[in-house]
Amino acid sequence: MHSEVRSLTLSPGTDARQQLTSKILSTNELVQQAMERLAALDGSQYAAVPGSCPSLEALASVVFAASIAASDLAGALEANPLEGAAFPGPPADEAAVRTARHAEAVPAMAEHIADAAHQLDLAHTGCYYLASGITRDLKQHAEQQQATPVPEITASQYAVLARLSTGGGIRYVISRHGVLNAIDKDRATVNVAALNALIKRGLVEVDTTTPLHQGQRLDVTADGRRALAQHKPTTVAARAAAVMPPATKQGAGRRR
Repeated sequence: MHSEVRSLTLSPGTDARQQLTSKILSTNELVQQAMERLAALDGSQYAAVPGSCPSLEALASVVFAASIAASDLAGALEANPLEGAAFPGPPADEAAVRTARHAEAVPAMAEHIADAAHQLDLAHTGCYYLASGITRDLKQHAEQQQATPVPEITASQYAVLARLSTGGGIRYVISRHGVLNAIDKDRATVNVAALNALIKRGLVEVDTTTPLHQGQRLDVTADGRRALAQHKPTTVAARAAAVMPPATKQGAGRRR
């Protein structure tokens, strides 16, 4: 798009309007695509990779630059004189008026076009550095993970990770009793003791921006997924530990 805009040769009038209209639409489509990519990247596991923040900011700057480019093209469209019927009044030399309007419009349009091309060049450069940065970050992160031992987890912690890995969960407190509870995406109770251990070890993250009485979002971290992938559950009873409260398990032991 930068090359297309830079090579525009506009003759004021309908032809310029048609060319500018197509370029404005195309540029706004690029803005939309960049915004979609930003949302996808921000909501992906990449956002948890060390060093990902500059890449997210770079993609946001691409959105900004492309938006300004679309605005500059719209400025050229606004400066473009279109021929329509004049107001009723004394006759005028239409040819002279048209020549004067065109002479005034040409440099204004050229300035807008140059500004748009500059912003599109910035957006292109931002995309280039963004792609390089993502590749570098993912490579470094993979190397670091390979060098870092996989966290060891218990059977009950594995069960909790397995339940939360498919859609997260919610941690909340019952105000009347002050008891901390947790549920998965299917609203099944999660073992709070195992959950607290996972949170303390950084294998599950909690959205603390929300008060406990409203419910705090739970998500498995990258290290939690590594631990989940490496751990092999031994029994069905171990998986059941994810939902069985500690008191119940103790009671079951006394009954035996």
